[in-house]
Amino acid sequence: MKIVINTAHQRFGGAVQVALSFISECVHFTDHEYHVWLGHGVGKEINTSDFPVNFSFYEHDFGTIGFRTIPLIQKTLAQLEDQIKPDIIIATSGPTYYNSKAPQIIGFNLPLYIYPESPYVQQMSLKQKLKLWLKKKAHYYYFKRDAAAYVVQTDDVNNRVQKALGTSQVHTVTNTHSKFYLQDNHAEPKLSARENGEIRLLTLSSYYPHKNLEIIPKVADLLIKEGYHKIRFVLTLKPQDFDNYIGTHPAIMNVGPVRPQDCPSLYEECDFMFLPTLAECFSASYAEAMVMKKPIITTDLGFARSICGDAALYFEPKNPQSAYLAIKRLLNNQDLCNRLVIKGLEQLKTFDTAPERAQKYLEICKSLNSK
Repeated sequence: MKIVINTAHQRFGGAVQVALSFISECVHFTDHEYHVWLGHGVGKEINTSDFPVNFSFYEHDFGTIGFRTIPLIQKTLAQLEDQIKPDIIIATSGPTYYNSKAPQIIGFNLPLYIYPESPYVQQMSLKQKLKLWLKKKAHYYYFKRDAAAYVVQTDDVNNRVQKALGTSQVHTVTNTHSKFYLQDNHAEPKLSARENGEIRLLTLSSYYPHKNLEIIPKVADLLIKEGYHKIRFVLTLKPQDFDNYIGTHPAIMNVGPVRPQDCPSLYEECDFMFLPTLAECFSASYAEAMVMKKPIITTDLGFARSICGDAALYFEPKNPQSAYLAIKRLLNNQDLCNRLVIKGLEQLKTFDTAPERAQKYLEICKSLNSK
């Protein structure tokens, strides 16, 4: 097959990591011809010279996408599609804002639209809820217009997307850690040498309001108040986001955005993974922490339990006291830490591996192409 992988609309966040992993795994499926439309987020992380001759790359940077940008996206990509004449187009995250001739497989990774019960949505003002509703209507329009099939990352999301978009053409392909977590890692340390007795909790995430990262200074204050003076929260935010939403704190370190290939090294330098998020379709951080044998502390919400099962210690969403107590419980119970690591390795077996994920995408391509 002649396959286009469309990342032209992707700029940052977890969607970029999924796309990078998928592109790199496609190298092993040599029967196909791949044309990769590189957006800014993926383009800056990929070395196109590493790929074989059945890969072609086309760089784009459409900037922040809005209604004024969409006609340019349509015109530019339509010209490319006419030139390439692909059998199928894959976008691991959408909407793509591109109405193609070839059928498109588009990933759905927008949790706020399908989890209205999320505490983040519930706390919104009427004006914010109206804005979210309008954004959802616009995104649903482009999904329905452009996609021949959808890919989601859990069965629960599958059911919700089928109802939301009124289609049965929804396939579950789980997220997972990338191949970098299975390789020997020689990245330079991101953190300074540990103090004696220092404990580090890693939150590997860009800033999004629903990630609820603002809770971290409050949790840190409670830990310090109770005598835990060598606790360090490690964040990976852009400096501006860190200054705007977190601020200087003696128990919080920000190392800035980290390249995917350097993330395993950062996990190795930390002791726990802490994720206070209020809405996810699937966070790769869970799978990454499991493979790196780090205990997980996260919010007690349906999506988190569906992904982690018994492999995490949960706390009440938006409750710093509950988060503090969960962390304190792990700090004082090595047996519990060990059990969570073992459960994590077991839970990891329920996820697709990166090669399996690529293979499933390509099988969906074949089924659509044969119709």
